[in-house]
Amino acid sequence: MLVAATFGWSVPFFAEEAPWKEILGPPQGEVPDDPGGRVVWRDDFPKSLEEARRTGRPLLVTWRCLPCKQCADFDQAVLDGGEALDPLLRRFVTVRLTDASLLDERYFPYRTHQDLDLSWWAYFLSPEGDYYGVFGGKDHVSDTTRMSEAAFVNTLRRVLEHHHDPRRETWGIDLPHGTAATEPKGPKDMEGYRLLLAKRPGMANPHPQHGSCLHCHQVGDMLTLETLESDTFKPDDLLGKWPLPENAGIRLDRDDGLLVNDIDPGSPAELAGLRTGDRLGMAGGMRLFGQADFRGVLHRLDSGATTVPIAWTRDGDVRVGRLSLKSGWRTTENWWRKTVYDGVYGPGMGFFPLAGPRFGKGQGLSVKPWMGPKPAERPIFATGLRPSMEIVAINGMKDDMEIRKLIAWFRFNHSPGDEIRYTVKGGQEFRHVLPVEE
Repeated sequence: MLVAATFGWSVPFFAEEAPWKEILGPPQGEVPDDPGGRVVWRDDFPKSLEEARRTGRPLLVTWRCLPCKQCADFDQAVLDGGEALDPLLRRFVTVRLTDASLLDERYFPYRTHQDLDLSWWAYFLSPEGDYYGVFGGKDHVSDTTRMSEAAFVNTLRRVLEHHHDPRRETWGIDLPHGTAATEPKGPKDMEGYRLLLAKRPGMANPHPQHGSCLHCHQVGDMLTLETLESDTFKPDDLLGKWPLPENAGIRLDRDDGLLVNDIDPGSPAELAGLRTGDRLGMAGGMRLFGQADFRGVLHRLDSGATTVPIAWTRDGDVRVGRLSLKSGWRTTENWWRKTVYDGVYGPGMGFFPLAGPRFGKGQGLSVKPWMGPKPAERPIFATGLRPSMEIVAINGMKDDMEIRKLIAWFRFNHSPGDEIRYTVKGGQEFRHVLPVEE
């Protein structure tokens, strides 16, 4: 069996061995009839796993960070259900968890298969806890450009067909539970948890509404801290995580999830043989149920030049090829991610930038330095910079950019100990030396 080392553990590459023409061909077996009744969202995963084993139904486990507004509408749409969703949801053992500390690596390989910058994510598991796939997605535009109710419906249908196909176990393509950990292991068992508590002790304080739940993005920060501690951190890994299909030259239909709407001329996808109208089915030895699965495969690939096997269907035929990606292929607009703009890597400005009077008008940088309720207690206040001033340049950089993008730019282009020149309207400069952590 071929294996590719990814993020510290091995993922099987079945592309050369599995019968993909059979796997991606017409499904066999029957999906059970809709049992009727209401959709029940459980909150106890171990009991739900027992129920799945007893009934033979697959598991749908969603993760939701309640305080985060991102993905809130989609989360509510799934909870509300409806004519298209409910008949499919009732065929799963449905679980909804709202605390990332409950992630158990035996069943949820969150280090490699979960986009931890999202506040809503779904896993599909077999009754034995084997991994089928995931659902979720966002980009720098919005949290609706990569997923929709229609995309979720299509993914649910594909997972059900896969689960109930009598040939499934002979294929051996599902990721066995226990791949990432053989003993119970979650975020609070990580070295990164200790490191993050030391860096942000306020994290342990209970939220007034939601208690002391752990956020997914905090787990992402823990992973970053572990790489910093081991001196293996690479900024490009953080800036290039969860690449888009477009990075390989593929534009997928949002609502279908796997239908190719367009192929960039001369791209790795075109050179591999993909065409508009094809439907993706496999990448990196993993069966794809939706766009998130494909992005996950890209996410786990090496950041340098690399090759990944893929398979797709065209007019009922299954075709196999390889995506050959050149160095630099991962470049992605990831400034919107909380683990990037508000993460644990890189220094802050000494204040939070708020939109100035010319912000967003294409007239150059225009931000005001918010220093909190007690500005005089901020070290940067001693430079003479004041919250009422309009900053028009930072070390000569004058670009008008979205606030989170500006913060990310600053973090990844400056280091502790650097002297920063803040130029305000009228030309006056204020110099600030970024503090060095002990």
